[in-house]
Parts: sequence; C-alpha cells; structure tokens
Amino acid sequence: MTHLHDLQEALTLPAAQLEPRHVQAARLARLGGALRPRLPQGHPARAALTADAGALAVRHARTRQALRPLLHAWAQAGIPTLLFKGFALSEFEYGTTSERFYGDVDVLLPTDPATVRRAVQIARTLGWQSDRLEDARRLPDWLHESTHLFAPDHSLRLDVHRWIIPALYVSQARAAHLTTGLWQRARHTDWDGLGILRPDPRDEVLLTLVANRVWGGDHGGLKGADYLDLTHLLGTVTPAALREHARQLGLTHTWDAFRRVCDPQRGHLTLRPDETSAALMAGMKADGVQVRRSAGERLRRLAFLLPGVPPALLDVAWAARAVRRGGDPRRHLARCPGPSTPRPVTPDVLDRTLTVTKHVTRLTHPRQQREGICVPRAYASYRALRRAGHPVQFLSGVTRAGGALLSHAWVEDHLGAIDAYHEAQNRQVFQVLLAYPASGPAAQPPVGPEQPD
Repeated sequence: MTHLHDLQEALTLPAAQLEPRHVQAARLARLGGALRPRLPQGHPARAALTADAGALAVRHARTRQALRPLLHAWAQAGIPTLLFKGFALSEFEYGTTSERFYGDVDVLLPTDPATVRRAVQIARTLGWQSDRLEDARRLPDWLHESTHLFAPDHSLRLDVHRWIIPALYVSQARAAHLTTGLWQRARHTDWDGLGILRPDPRDEVLLTLVANRVWGGDHGGLKGADYLDLTHLLGTVTPAALREHARQLGLTHTWDAFRRVCDPQRGHLTLRPDETSAALMAGMKADGVQVRRSAGERLRRLAFLLPGVPPALLDVAWAARAVRRGGDPRRHLARCPGPSTPRPVTPDVLDRTLTVTKHVTRLTHPRQQREGICVPRAYASYRALRRAGHPVQFLSGVTRAGGALLSHAWVEDHLGAIDAYHEAQNRQVFQVLLAYPASGPAAQPPVGPEQPD
C-alpha cells in the first residue's frame, strides 16, 4: 500500500515537500497533469508532467470532437442529455483540460426504453456502435445503465445511464427518486452553441461524486481524483447549502463519513480501503443503505446463471484437453464451431456465458489457482462465444514485473475489452504477441428493428 500513501501525500502536501516518489505515484495514477500546476517553474519533474498534461489535453480535444456531433443530433431530435463525472468536470470545472484524467464519458438520458432506442438509432447513423444492452431481454434490476456506445474509431466509449446510482444497495424507487430530482434541478448550459444539462452544484458534489462513489459499489475505497474533484466543486457551493441538501437527499451520514476520509478544506485524504471502508459503510448504514446485496438479489443472480452451467462444462472440458495437448493455440481455436457470419449477442448473454465459464474453470482447476488459469479460461470463453455467434478474438501477451517475464491470455470482441470478462486494462499491461483471428473479430450490423432508420 506504499503507493497509496505516496499518492495521498502527492495530493495533500505543499509543493515544496514533494519528492520524486510522490511525482511517480501521481503519474502512475494518471494525475500528473493535475500535479503540474502546483510545481514551480524549474522543478525537475515539471518537464515529465508537462508531457502528461499535454497528452491529456490532446485526448480531451479528440473526445470532445467525437462527442459533440452525437449530442447535437440528440438535441435536434429533442432528446435531453445531462453530462456528468470525468469528462464534464474536465470541460467545465477544472482550470484546463490537461488536468483531469477520465476513462469513459458518462451521460444521463431519460429512462424510457423508446427514447434510449431512438438515441441508439441516431448514434448508428453517425457511425457509432452499441453493445446492444438496450436489446437485452431483461436488464438486471439494479443496473443503472441503459446502453454503451462506441465512437466510429473506437476512441471513445459513452456510458448511457438511466439512474444516477445503481440499485445495488438502495431500492429501485430510491435510485429513481434521486435521479428524478437530479433532472429537475439540472442547469441548462450553453456549451459553445450546444444546449446540454449539467447537475446543480449541490448534486454534483452529493450525487454524482459522493453517492455515486459510496452507494454505487465503491464504498470500500476512494480514488485520488475524488480529492481533486471535491477541491474544485467546493468552490461552487457553500458548506451550509451542502449540509441542508444532504439532509433532504437522505445522505447526511454518508456525506459526513466521506469528509472524514476526503476533505480538501482540511488537506486530508485517506486512500487505503482498510481505513476508508469502516467509515463509509457506517455512514451508509446510518442513512438506511444496505452494505451488501440482499439475499433475494443473490438468489435471482444464481437463477440467472444456472442455465449457463451445462454448456460451460463442455467448453471447459474441451479447453482442458487443448491445454494438455499444447502446441500452437491457433490450431485448437480454429476447430471451434460457429457461424460464418458473427452477430453480436446482448450483454446479458455475455454476462452469463463469461461469468459461468470463469467459475467453472476455477472449480475444475483447483491446483492451478496459484499458477493461473488464464489459458483454459480464455480457450473456453472463446469457444463459448464463437458457438453463440458473437465476434471474439483470443489474445496472449507478456509483460515484465520485478525482473520476471509474465504471460497472460484473454479474449476480446469487436468493441475491445469485454465488461463481463473484467480485465479492461490488459492491453495497457501486456504486449500482445498472438491474436486469433489475426485481423480481429468483425461483426455484422444488427438486423431488424435495431437498424437505424
């Protein structure tokens, strides 16, 4: 946990006390651009941080360029869009766009399925792709997202939300109520001629930051960017207004707990999960929020996954034989049955297939847990998705860690890393040495009602 301690100090110590280890921790957390303005001219780390800041600014400009035409098309169609979290904070709250790193772009759209489908159709006419979450037969009761969209060049992923927080630890009614209030209080914003919505400053602190982080499933830990975000946002609203709004929203104790571990006004930040978890979970309980999934939810999850067990047993058995035989992975993968024209399945099918495959692989390879089960898991996952008709690619790569050469295998699809595989950073960590098929999986466009008009 030394790196977390160094990051805490990097964000809270005066610039004169920062050491190279602090700069390194900030850069590893992709917060070098935010650290740069605090360093005086001539500081030895400033050149490297300037490069980090420049890369963030270029990336943000490209994201902005890809995003605005889509939001403009939605506005023309009468679909309101509320921008929040990382991209929005970088664009509207930070001093420059070279400070705040973010991954995906988050937007809130109306919850009704017809509007979401219309938004997806408009996106497709502009060359965007959907992961087809909007076509899933049944969204998980807790899920707060409606779909995920990918820019034509795959440089940007757009997470489209229906609620501001998932209904994991609060009821659907509470998640929907908080979201309705967020819409009602939202600010109409002219973004260089494009009309969008932005959260009320109180909601930007208490809902999109605090509740989203603590009630949304991350109640065991914080991110370094939370401290920076709160630093900027606290300048837009008074402490008294936040206290009263927290009371109205029903998260008084959560807000108090959050400030005990993350409070820029006191220069205090704690990032170690073992230190933050107790405080944040106590705040959740005091506000009537569950800290674990209900028994009913766990039973529904089990019932959803069980039909995937029989085919997974066959796929995992085939993968185990392929591993024992060894040799070129392509020789085994080429024999996996599947349609000649792949068509993407919906994320609920991906979730069941990949989750069950992972658990069955673990259960049937108990002696390999220490060495890793990545190869049999990737083989079995490839075979399962290939049989289902989903575009899939097997990859293997290497990296160096502590002088040792580590190898890893995984699968991706036509949109890149698969959420249900839960290994989003593989390409950043490992250098790919083998990919099958070599050109990547190609997906045919959806047919029927999913096609754009």
